[in-house]
Amino acid sequence: MKILHLDDHTMFAEGLNVVVSLHADDLSIVGASSVEGAWQVLEQQPDIELILIDLNIPGLNGLDFIESLFERNFYIPFIVLSASSDLFQIRSALNNGASGFIPKTYSITQILQVIEQVLAGDIVVPKDIEQAIAYLPEHEPSQNHYKTMTNYNLGQRQMDVLKLMQEGHSNNEIAERLNLSKNTIKTHVKTLFSAFQVSNRIECVRYAERIELI
Repeated sequence: MKILHLDDHTMFAEGLNVVVSLHADDLSIVGASSVEGAWQVLEQQPDIELILIDLNIPGLNGLDFIESLFERNFYIPFIVLSASSDLFQIRSALNNGASGFIPKTYSITQILQVIEQVLAGDIVVPKDIEQAIAYLPEHEPSQNHYKTMTNYNLGQRQMDVLKLMQEGHSNNEIAERLNLSKNTIKTHVKTLFSAFQVSNRIECVRYAERIELI
């Protein structure tokens, strides 16, 4: 089976190609480092059966490429294989038909397992990513929102914890919902307390509401 891999990180792409060829004789990967190159492959090699797409591509990005697949009537299964931690991007890719998300930190065994599951008809997303996406707001926050997060040195995980705190969930409940350890949640809560210079959960939530972070 032939797979198109769209990724401008040459070392990763070449490494994946070599390792896949060693572990799966029935898979063949064709690389493209740009969206233009990917279109050339698709037009010249109609036997492509699966596409692996990085979201961070210079020029026309991975999400734009995904949207243009349908516009050009290419109905080929595709998986996002990316280092991106932007949950809004990942959600958008899934909403636009991606059959799965593979973090670049996955081992070759895990990557091949996801490919196999997708080809069998499954949609595969890591559980922690799936649960985090479930708590995203309907619309992506404005640039001012991101600026406030940056000013307080907060990441998306702290925001996930903060929103669940606002809903009244305990640390144990938050850990279960986000599929994280209790100690990790405690660390995130301490980070929030330190960022806002507060000493308890109520003050933390009220402060976040006052600066319109939640």
